[in-house]
Amino acid sequence: MRIACIHVPQLSLQCATRVDPALRGAAVAVVGVRPDAGKAQAPQVLACSRAAFLLGVRVGSLAPAARIDGVQVVSANTQLEREAVRSIADALLALTPVVDVGGRVGVGGAHLAMYCEVPSKTRGSSFGERVLHQLELLGITGRIGIADDRFTAWVAASDHHAVSTDEPNVLSVPRGGSAAFLSPRPLQLLSISPEVQHMLEALGVTTLGAFAALPAPSVSRPFEADFQALARGEGGQTLRPYAPEAPIREDVNINASAANGQGFSLSSAVATLAERVAARLEGRGRGAARLELAVTGPEGERVVPIVPVASARVRTSLEAMLVPVGGEPKLLSSSESLADAITTALSGDEHVWRLRLSVIGEAIAGEEPVSELAETEAPGIIDTLSVVLSNTGGSLELAFGPLSSNFAPGPTAGVLRDRREAHQRTRRTKRHRTRPSSVIQPKLFKS
Repeated sequence: MRIACIHVPQLSLQCATRVDPALRGAAVAVVGVRPDAGKAQAPQVLACSRAAFLLGVRVGSLAPAARIDGVQVVSANTQLEREAVRSIADALLALTPVVDVGGRVGVGGAHLAMYCEVPSKTRGSSFGERVLHQLELLGITGRIGIADDRFTAWVAASDHHAVSTDEPNVLSVPRGGSAAFLSPRPLQLLSISPEVQHMLEALGVTTLGAFAALPAPSVSRPFEADFQALARGEGGQTLRPYAPEAPIREDVNINASAANGQGFSLSSAVATLAERVAARLEGRGRGAARLELAVTGPEGERVVPIVPVASARVRTSLEAMLVPVGGEPKLLSSSESLADAITTALSGDEHVWRLRLSVIGEAIAGEEPVSELAETEAPGIIDTLSVVLSNTGGSLELAFGPLSSNFAPGPTAGVLRDRREAHQRTRRTKRHRTRPSSVIQPKLFKS
């Protein structure tokens, strides 16, 4: 099995720019409390752009140090960061069967490292290009490293030797070449304490290859043994599968008059929302049955429910009771259908500052979702329906016909007789010929 590492640099900053692309290219510093620190800790710089770095902002410094002329300070939003991680994981499920959300790496946890399984009979370079395309749809930039183990894949994706501007953003280590690839890398890639690293450097051990060549410790020290295994390219292949459970939510800010020309207009914001939600639904293998669109404008925020319905048709009396008058419920999964639903919900409103699309009802593609009206007005009926359908596989009419006289009348006697005769015709070939009882009885009691 091959492991792919998705390295997302400056996660907090990219979470802000994917919502508001007007921040791209500007001197931006994201300030907040580190996720692994207590609430009592003082806010510090979690991420900064290249322009802010050139002005003197550094990751890990306290928040007041980021208040420099020309630097825009943005507060970190942990909810948006969690949603961005879920977005990447959902989209990757369309390409690979196993996704591991990983965790934060680097100084102050500024970066994100995710892992996934490379499907068999798939070239690493082509798989990495598809992953980068999915990240681009979500407004994320990253680098991909592919190797035989987790640690080597992460080094291939994050090491500065492998991510120079002259090399592509996808680096695939050949099979069985993890040790040779790691050998010239610096020792600082291992999370060894600074005191031990200083001692090793004094002894001339500065690379992973030299560290792996050291003799095994005479005393049982498992941590050092694990570090040497990592340096030899034996980082393991264990992945913790990600299971999509939380509802889908995507946010975008609308700023068509941005100075850098990268802000969202209303039409581009609708298209972006539809593409991102469609990519996540494709990874989950589901469709959207109900959505909520939160529109923020000069008059505040209003929430518009979206219940997609198909074109109306002639329905039975039972279906008329279960399905709203507007038509049958259907699932939205393509970006085109989602964009049309969002545009219809906006109803020509042009003064919009922010859009938030939430999928509050999902269903597996191919299944017919039960309408919200049926769930609220007849919960007992729906429970009975699910039991009957699961046990018999029948249709709505067959399931509900004999349940109660309050429903529409069942099939007529002629229809039942035709069905019974058809059933007998199909069963006739399976019957065995039996003898009359008059012939069998004497044989049983024959003296």
